[in-house]
Amino acid sequence: MSKKQVLILLLLTAALLASGCMGEDGTKLSISGNDTEINISLPEQSEGNWCPVGSQAQVKTPTTGKTLNMKITGTEEFENKTLCRAMIETGTEENTTRYEYMWSQDKNTTIWTKYGEDGNISIRYIYVDGKKTIIYGEGRTFDFGIKA
Repeated sequence: MSKKQVLILLLLTAALLASGCMGEDGTKLSISGNDTEINISLPEQSEGNWCPVGSQAQVKTPTTGKTLNMKITGTEEFENKTLCRAMIETGTEENTTRYEYMWSQDKNTTIWTKYGEDGNISIRYIYVDGKKTIIYGEGRTFDFGIKA
């Protein structure tokens, strides 16, 4: 399975989790095939829960040892909006890359953060109501798509 397919699968899983379409009972789902294992774990959800803390998705390629793990860890405030927060780790045991993905319930705010090996922010992409901002680890900022 290509990286693009894995990323699309994880984003689809995040969308299903955020929309509450996975049901109210705790669920575990495992799929294997094409040298890929996919495991999804969902805690019991309450009605209207758009950010099901504790939900997890893992995609693993046993032949290469590469994995992609995503876990919804909670909510966080950003510019007077509550965002759902997920942590993503990908790579092998020897070489792991960490990302943080946050989104608002209305999907008008999204933040992707990539962390370096030292744990510091490498790059951050922020989308808020049509305005896009990229912040590099050393503090350089690039804004585009600003609404008039």
